[in-house]
Amino acid sequence: MKNDLTKAKASSATQPRMVLSCRAVRRDTLPRAGGLALGPMLIGFVIILALGVFSPARGAQSPTIVLRGTVSVAAPDGQSLGIAGARVRLSGAPLGSSSLATFSDAQGDYEFVGLAPGSYKLDAGFQGFTPFVKDLSIPAQETLVEDIRLEIEELRESVTVQAEAEGIATTEAAPAAEIKQDTLQTVPLVNERFTEALPLIPGVVRGPDGLLNVKGARASQSGLVVNSANVTDPVTGEYAINLPIDVVQSLQVLTNPYAPEYGKFTGGITSIETRRGTDKWRVQLTNFFPRVRRRDGDFVGLGSVTPRLAFGGPMKKDKVNIFQALEYRFVRTEVEVESFPPLQRDKKLESFDSFTQLDWEINALNHFTTTFSLFPQKLGFVNLDTFNPQAVTANFKQRGFFWGINEKMVLANGSLLESYFSIKQFDANIFPSSGNGIMNLAPDVNSGNFFNRQDRESMRYEALGVYNLAPLQFAGSHLMKVGAGVNYNTFDGRNLSSAVRILRANGTRSAEIDFAGGGELGRNKTEALTYVQDKWGLTDRLTLEYGLRFDRDTIADENNFAPRLGFAFLPILDDRTVIRGGVGLFYDKTSFNVATFEQLQERVLTRFGPDGNQLIGFSLPQRLALDKGQFRTPRSVNWNIEFDREWVKNLFIRVGYQQREGRREYLLNPVEDSTPGSMLLLGNGGRSRYKEFQVTARFRFRPASEIVASYTRSAATGDLNDFNSFFGNFENPIIRPNERSRLPWDAPNRFLFWGDMTFKYGITVSPVLDVHDGFPLSFIDEDRNFVGARNRAGRFPTFASLDLQVTKRITIPFIEKKFRVGVKVFNLTNHFNPRDF
Repeated sequence: MKNDLTKAKASSATQPRMVLSCRAVRRDTLPRAGGLALGPMLIGFVIILALGVFSPARGAQSPTIVLRGTVSVAAPDGQSLGIAGARVRLSGAPLGSSSLATFSDAQGDYEFVGLAPGSYKLDAGFQGFTPFVKDLSIPAQETLVEDIRLEIEELRESVTVQAEAEGIATTEAAPAAEIKQDTLQTVPLVNERFTEALPLIPGVVRGPDGLLNVKGARASQSGLVVNSANVTDPVTGEYAINLPIDVVQSLQVLTNPYAPEYGKFTGGITSIETRRGTDKWRVQLTNFFPRVRRRDGDFVGLGSVTPRLAFGGPMKKDKVNIFQALEYRFVRTEVEVESFPPLQRDKKLESFDSFTQLDWEINALNHFTTTFSLFPQKLGFVNLDTFNPQAVTANFKQRGFFWGINEKMVLANGSLLESYFSIKQFDANIFPSSGNGIMNLAPDVNSGNFFNRQDRESMRYEALGVYNLAPLQFAGSHLMKVGAGVNYNTFDGRNLSSAVRILRANGTRSAEIDFAGGGELGRNKTEALTYVQDKWGLTDRLTLEYGLRFDRDTIADENNFAPRLGFAFLPILDDRTVIRGGVGLFYDKTSFNVATFEQLQERVLTRFGPDGNQLIGFSLPQRLALDKGQFRTPRSVNWNIEFDREWVKNLFIRVGYQQREGRREYLLNPVEDSTPGSMLLLGNGGRSRYKEFQVTARFRFRPASEIVASYTRSAATGDLNDFNSFFGNFENPIIRPNERSRLPWDAPNRFLFWGDMTFKYGITVSPVLDVHDGFPLSFIDEDRNFVGARNRAGRFPTFASLDLQVTKRITIPFIEKKFRVGVKVFNLTNHFNPRDF
């Protein structure tokens, strides 16, 4: 076993959309402003959904005082244009601790009825506009008219993922877990990547292979979108983009996104919205000091250098803004194995990330954005560990770019049109770090060279149109959205492997795996999607989110319909208590590595006697075959129920249960057939199950300061021979019969605590404590056969790590420049966290 002193954590993000409540209700809700659309670039997708739902009539009230008015914005011609779906709120002494909130209708009109005389505060807001606040004194008269004029929002330096809410979200069936941009800058992240903040979310665990598992799902079963565009690797289905952390405006993890706009996953969705330039030119330089490498008490070379530069501002005031971020990273990470020479214990990372965003305010109702990202990266000695010295490891090299454009347009009838188009190229090379010889697998330490080489080139072209209907009123309030899109993906590559030998403890050969064939890979696919969804404010207490999604691709060639339903129920109209939940069907993607399985090299298995030379039987070819001759799209049924309560001011408690049932997952199984030889079958028989009970508490005790604590009790079980465990980025040549057991990242008990606390003198303290059960273990013999049930031989010791970052803001005299200096420490208690067995 060996100690792993480095660990990563992470964050989240949602995309705002417009919502409507048709009359004043006793709750304070924030509408989610919709997007915009590129009408000239895409064919418009307009579907009118008619619902004839009736609710019992309510007793009429006799209003005494009415407050009404119009929410508007100045149109380009100088005329006033009503804003539909703007949130309007009224609070004050006559209402006590409660408030009244409503949304403007299709003409921008709002109304409150049944008011008492007194002093009130009227505020209104809509995404992209400066909030409106005004004190009112309402006399004892029948009707008072107060019109509201909103102005285009002026961008500020501070970037906030989500506005500070006074309470909890009362109309969201499945709110996203979210971390602010400021928090990303202050919490201790090993390599300062956005993915390293994701384990700050309960239910997101970094598994023993270093990949992220969201709600018990495999890394390839979750999705990642940047500005609504899919940026996963078309070949493996895993995350495949690097962004400078400075560009992340908002990062959200949606573990139960019942909105049908989200698809191509069975785990969870991570959504990123990027940052735009401000109204003044600003420059930010970070991490410009290098760190030296220390070995055995001496300083030996460079440990890391990770400078970041970000700047942005107006190219044309109030019209065109630009934001640019650049990041170079060179990092050596020590793997503590005392038997390895001091200078041969390091993994290496070298990368350069560039991100550019251009925003054009065409007019008050039309916004255009384009982004361009480059993310080349080299990883050296990737699988370095106790059993694999540097000579046996693999290198990973990636190249790619991402270009996306979107336009958002508010139409005259108050509806919203959004258009998205993106192109992503992702090329990858995996190759041995030294030589192309045979790889020897031994009980103690492996030798030779890494056996596999991959060269991959992939492209994705994506177009999406979304139409947000103007808020509707019938049997309650409705916010409807329809969308349709098409993706075209290409893949070309080559996968070649050298021989792999299994050695006994005495050094003799037990078995050998050889590979035959050219390994040329290639395939294209087209994906089509459409969806319709509605957020229905049925009553003051109940909000429903429901809809239907349709997906089809040319690999599985199936029509996949995914209905979903979520709800938010207020048992008490106090804005402090919500019961929410839902159920939905989710279909995964079929990645190119699965689709090209039968194009891989065939395997030839040879077994040897005790002397390592005498053959046992004959060399047997292992043919690759698709079980039942077809691909079927994996899917899952997810459901949850949770209770949210603000017990006292700024103390929020959540208690919830969630379950995910995965079916038709891609599964490998070696089988013997009637002809000489054997087969390696790829089928859709895989199953998985994840259960989770969670208690989370969040306390905000001063502006920009909060602490979060959670306990998660979970169980992740399923089939162990999933495809990516053997044919992912770094292949595993040893494939034994499948078993159903604990999944490798199963950690039944997990306690997580983190905080982002500001104090006087510009000091910020950010601790992160992560404690969870160790991952499950398996016993194997010297022939690499499992002894006993897999993942049932016990567990690693309890994992515990306390990480800390402390920063202080300082201003240098005379030049009046602000700086932040600090220190971060990982595994502060030096707890023994082994990872190899």
